[in-house]
Amino acid sequence: MPRKPLLKDEQIIHDSIKTIRTIPQSKIEFMLQKVGGPFAGTFRLSGPWGDFHYYIKVVPKLTPTLADLVIHQIKTSPAPQNSSPLLISYYISPQMAALLKQKEIEYADCAGNLYLNQMPLYIEIGGQKHPPKPPGTDRLFRPAGLKLIYLLLRNHQAINATYRALADDAGIALGAIGDLFAELEKRGNLTIDDSGERHLNAIEELLQRWQLGYLETLRPKLFSQRCQLAPRYDIKQIPEQLQQLADGKQILLGGELGAALLTTGFQPQSAVLYLKPELQLKMMLQLHLIPDPDGEITLLQPFGQQCGWSGWQPDGLTLVDPLLTFAELYGSATDQVADKLYRQYLSPRLGN
Repeated sequence: MPRKPLLKDEQIIHDSIKTIRTIPQSKIEFMLQKVGGPFAGTFRLSGPWGDFHYYIKVVPKLTPTLADLVIHQIKTSPAPQNSSPLLISYYISPQMAALLKQKEIEYADCAGNLYLNQMPLYIEIGGQKHPPKPPGTDRLFRPAGLKLIYLLLRNHQAINATYRALADDAGIALGAIGDLFAELEKRGNLTIDDSGERHLNAIEELLQRWQLGYLETLRPKLFSQRCQLAPRYDIKQIPEQLQQLADGKQILLGGELGAALLTTGFQPQSAVLYLKPELQLKMMLQLHLIPDPDGEITLLQPFGQQCGWSGWQPDGLTLVDPLLTFAELYGSATDQVADKLYRQYLSPRLGN
């Protein structure tokens, strides 16, 4: 029987570990495919130096856009004692390698670049060129899959909704659901019990991968415009302006401004507004927004039927779901407020 093709993540892990396997007198033993936390699996590296346990963090394409978020995820994610995270990617550029080494993050890639720092074991291999074939992306982390994962993270009980309901709520083709569920199952994020009920597993790991995919893949598809406010107007005035507009509740507030409305003690420097294309010009005029590629206001298109939040809302406003607000907050300037959003709004949903 022919071997089932590997998922792209699995192939990246397989190819990246090859260099580690060449370490003299080394032995690698994979222990778990999924550990339920924010990592893709774990293995033990043994040799004359002793035993070291690694937990695998897979980021297929490590870009400058994602670097700060990936580092934050690794530094703040809990891991068992006496273990270390190993970042695995298709290719880690010299610039990214220098940053990771500075942050004391070990890594391996498919080109053969490697950094292990577990004294007395120290290995650094650099300068390996980018592999000729660019990495593909598992269907689960393309736009349709990311929209579906969003629904499941928003309410993980939705895993047992009908395919049609999921397709309608996510705004994707009905025929895509079965294939996406199959990938979830193969990844270890979906199991089916004897009664036929589905269960979502390793939710924290799925959340972290979804946030990376949202920023790198889905968000650019939703992008409409960046703007700046006209002189004499301030970001903090936008909620009051929307409350006075007939169509104000059709605009979903997110980003730093949305976070400021959900938390306390945070002064927003930017905002994300989710609105349908037919409302864009009208809202830009009414909110005094001027097109500017470096502006602090980002306009995105909503997707599906579940972008708005069903929880508490300020009078006359509509907030985007806290999951989307959380996804927009990355980088050292907003790490603390992102953590606050996670603890207050996301952790209870995820069953933590």
